[in-house]
Amino acid sequence: MALVISALLTTAGRAALAKSFGGPTGGFSWSYGQFFKIGVAAHTEVSGVDEPLPPSAAYTDIQSVASGVFWYRKTFQAADILFVSAATIQFKCFLDLTEANGNPLNEPDTGASVDGPKNSVTGVTPVLYELGIFDPQNQMVAYGTFPGETKLSTKTLNHLVNINF
Repeated sequence: MALVISALLTTAGRAALAKSFGGPTGGFSWSYGQFFKIGVAAHTEVSGVDEPLPPSAAYTDIQSVASGVFWYRKTFQAADILFVSAATIQFKCFLDLTEANGNPLNEPDTGASVDGPKNSVTGVTPVLYELGIFDPQNQMVAYGTFPGETKLSTKTLNHLVNINF
């Protein structure tokens, strides 16, 4: 079953959206949603339980990148982006069994601009808390946090990210 995440349109996303109404030179093209990043940062312990931090529209990247902890990048396919209504776009952020398990022996880390894992640690199973959507100009246009979800090689993750504007 898919986890539905309501993401914030970031400050950069709002600016790019405004430009896109100016014609083909605009900087925002939802129909070409470039990629998503998902990571293990953006949580805090409350009464002994890890809770996601509230998202911020001011962020320009997911917090896992800045924190130097595990994160994963994956490019969207055309079928992953759906216009649900005039005011809602939905992105399907799917991780297969072999993806984002945090095991560098099975899936070696890749460069920051290439799909795949970053900052993997052998023996550490990632618990994911945050997700960012990036446009073709590599700007994070939407950001959301969610209750921690453990990624295992026996489990796919299917997140549906709704952006309402």
